[in-house]
Amino acid sequence: MKKQHLLLLFILLFSLNSFAKDGYNFNITIKGAPETKFFLGYYFGDKQYLRDSAVTDKSGKMTFKGDKALEGGVYLIASSEKALMFDFIVSEMFFSLETDLNDLIGLMKVKNSFENDVFFDYTKFTNVIGKEAGGIEENLKKAREANDTAQTRILTERYRKISIDLQDYRKGVLEKHPQSLLAKIFKMMTEIQVPDAPRNAKGEIIDSNFQYNYYYQHYFDNIDLADDRIVRTPVFHNKFESFIIKLTPQIPDSIIKSADIVLSKATGKENFKYMLFWITNHYETSTYMGMDKVFVHMVDKYYATGKAFWVDETLLFKMKDRADQLRNNLIGLRGQNLTMLDTSHVYQSLYNVKAKYSLLIFWDANCGKCKEEMPKLKKLYEELNPKASPNGSKFFDVFAVSLTPDAKEWQKYLREQNFKWLNIYDPNNETNFRKLYDIYSTPVLYLLDENKRIIAKRLNVDQVKEFIQEQESKRK
Repeated sequence: MKKQHLLLLFILLFSLNSFAKDGYNFNITIKGAPETKFFLGYYFGDKQYLRDSAVTDKSGKMTFKGDKALEGGVYLIASSEKALMFDFIVSEMFFSLETDLNDLIGLMKVKNSFENDVFFDYTKFTNVIGKEAGGIEENLKKAREANDTAQTRILTERYRKISIDLQDYRKGVLEKHPQSLLAKIFKMMTEIQVPDAPRNAKGEIIDSNFQYNYYYQHYFDNIDLADDRIVRTPVFHNKFESFIIKLTPQIPDSIIKSADIVLSKATGKENFKYMLFWITNHYETSTYMGMDKVFVHMVDKYYATGKAFWVDETLLFKMKDRADQLRNNLIGLRGQNLTMLDTSHVYQSLYNVKAKYSLLIFWDANCGKCKEEMPKLKKLYEELNPKASPNGSKFFDVFAVSLTPDAKEWQKYLREQNFKWLNIYDPNNETNFRKLYDIYSTPVLYLLDENKRIIAKRLNVDQVKEFIQEQESKRK
């Protein structure tokens, strides 16, 4: 069976709609453009989406309008072939842009949009210096190939001057128009300046983690999480994702800490929605062991408490139910005890298994994958328990729960294989094991320590051996 991730349903329901009652109506004219369809798109997270379309008239004019205001951010115009024409800003809802097909940026004219005045002034500037920089790079390559050190030095200096001009222009936007979206994009792109680590009188660094901690604590200083427009820019997602995935150790407790930090800073509803959805979905669908703890935390703290106000009751019920299926079998918790019947109809308890490592496996004698894994497990069992223990305690033991519908088939397979461990089943469904251990397919393996705490889950047999070896090496 394949798990159907409930959060895939979220994609159908998840929308970041503005609550403004006024609509939008803006004209974009591209002189020389054919009478054809153009698309209105927008940046969202790390992707681009189409939002609307319009057909140009003979003058190249197209009109986009709607009853609800658009969400602010960086938008784009694409051709009928969905090739990018140019980007622009949506913040004001009523404005016009006019340009020419021969020079889309250079001939751009803006009416009634301060945001686009700022944006296209910058874009025109970068177009000019970009062409100049391209020429310098080409000549610089030739100069280096010719070993012309004098010309190389001159061109390198010119290129450096262009870089400084670009930085100065961006600083000017930040100083003159700090509330513009372009300024906020530039600020997001600005790296945090980390001071040197403090030293004692001998010059020795006092705290080796100082710079990491400083960078971590100040990471969002340049990101205005109160401005809902930033989620619809090409910059925000990568900054946010880097904090969660690269800057944060990929350990559930560390991820939970980072998630709570960034969500506490997101006073903008759209930013909060996007980040909460992304974190929840990313770790609910993660293939890395133990990340389900993050999902359970997100559901408990944000969804079940009503903070995810846009989620309807049906989806909320499914998310809470999924969290309930996971919360009892998270890594680090003591596995729930199971008491089931063995082949002699005697009740056997998981907690009575005496071993340094116990493997709880749910399997089916008719399952093809199980038939691959069980012989491997038999071999591993014999390898890890070469001698009988005088006190009955083993290094490694197995508590094998059968899900075979026909008990006779299960018992026949057991006789053929001659497994030495506890083979049990629950014919009357007395233990609720499917919910306690999130069993929706076979085989499913849980590795427990001597206190029956879950130290690994959903492994294959080869990984069990590797994991035990790794655990033993840590103890030496």
